[in-house]
Amino acid sequence: MVVAMLLLSATAMAQIKSATLTASGLTCSMCSKAIFKSLSKIAFIKNIDVDVEKSTYTLQFKEGEKIILDDVKKAVTDAGFAVADLQVTMTFNNAEVFNDAHVTVDGNTFHFLNVTKQTLQGDKTVRLIDKNYVTSAEHKKYKKFTSMACFETGVMGSCCPGGKGAAKRVYHVTM
Repeated sequence: MVVAMLLLSATAMAQIKSATLTASGLTCSMCSKAIFKSLSKIAFIKNIDVDVEKSTYTLQFKEGEKIILDDVKKAVTDAGFAVADLQVTMTFNNAEVFNDAHVTVDGNTFHFLNVTKQTLQGDKTVRLIDKNYVTSAEHKKYKKFTSMACFETGVMGSCCPGGKGAAKRVYHVTM
């Protein structure tokens, strides 16, 4: 019980702070503006900085808000484009990660792949490697680091720690 309470308190202090998004399919500044407008509609985004030349968007999230990364991807696809890369910066409080570790941050579950065993403290950036966040070839490259079905489905299964019961979204990340 004490271990569970310590784990919960460490998880509760972790938070998602920001993200850097690279979009693909852009051909002009109007394309960039369409994505900006679509991202601006997301309630948990506090600020958006755009680099038109690199097709990147730096997103600052509102503290205390529920962050749903799939909403970010949906905003980009709703604008008619695709996510080429999404890197998320989170604050950790002694979170132990290793290959196939599941860590909860702000109510989101992150499944770490191809990482060495380490304890994360402070701000760290992870890269989403789920389908539709990277190329198909890149996504396939990470499959060899897990045998868990959630990597393909994006939903927790019985193979995942705490995965019994209702289906819950799990994001796959690497560092």
